[in-house]
Amino acid sequence: MALARVQGIFATVLLLSGACYAAVEGSWCYDDQVCGPTTWDSLGHCGDGRQSPINIISVKAVFNSTLGPVHLSGYDNYKKLIEMKNTGKTVYVKLKDGLFLSGNGLPDVYTAKGIHFHWGNGAAHPGSEHCIDGKQYSMEWHIVHTRNNLSIAEAMDDPQGIAVLAFFVQASDTAKGKTAKAWDSFSKNLPKIAKKGSDTDLKSTVSLLDLIGPTNLARYYRYGGSLTTPNCNEVVIWTVFTDPILVPSKVVAFFPFNIRSTDSSVGPHLYNNFRPPQGLNNRTVEASSFLKLRSAASRNSQLVAFVLLISGVSALGVLPI
Repeated sequence: MALARVQGIFATVLLLSGACYAAVEGSWCYDDQVCGPTTWDSLGHCGDGRQSPINIISVKAVFNSTLGPVHLSGYDNYKKLIEMKNTGKTVYVKLKDGLFLSGNGLPDVYTAKGIHFHWGNGAAHPGSEHCIDGKQYSMEWHIVHTRNNLSIAEAMDDPQGIAVLAFFVQASDTAKGKTAKAWDSFSKNLPKIAKKGSDTDLKSTVSLLDLIGPTNLARYYRYGGSLTTPNCNEVVIWTVFTDPILVPSKVVAFFPFNIRSTDSSVGPHLYNNFRPPQGLNNRTVEASSFLKLRSAASRNSQLVAFVLLISGVSALGVLPI
């Protein structure tokens, strides 16, 4: 294996595990033209043809009748979130083993390794990585899994080695209930990791399922792509859920307000830590079967409304019949 490939895999492992590797971290950034996303093409696989994120065009998605709800095991266990860390690029949470993802369209069972977040700069400045029909949401939450509990390094050698669940998080002044409370409780840990490299143990009563809330796990888009940070390895099966998780606006604002991109307590705040959409390049984006059912129901309701409208107008004698 070439030295450059070894270094690239090592850097990706450290980034996904929340660790810090100065040589690689210093070579890319989000907020500077010298090292921002427009310069990443020269890093690893970031200039290849199957990159993520993407803007999903709903009318171009291909419906797959076999794509039903994803199956999650262990996600209701609040003891699985064990450590939160500021990597200087994101907020990363380490997970205990015992969290499993499966379902049609996935070649094997996948094990959750960690979660992280992408955000803009408060409710007025969205920061999701994926978009649907050009719409960008306040934040995006990723749950990263590896195939058959492979290590991250091993997963980099498997074209389907990683499966990521992507959830949109949307600021809403009307957000309330159990899900809103879970996000509020979770975000209160952020001041403890304000500086890059800092971490805190989580003694949380919040589970991943609490954070997911009422999201419909049958409504999603599926496509093959890459990690969204260098080295942008093209080894990811993406599942992007359509229904945003509604959270209080203060939760969205809490991320850029608390998290700094350096190890200084007066260093710059971390915001807009998202990669812009990449070209689809002839890839197919699949829509789950439930999206097709909802789409058909919507078309039928529109047709019924139109027929009733025409019938009403005709009854008034406005149109000849």
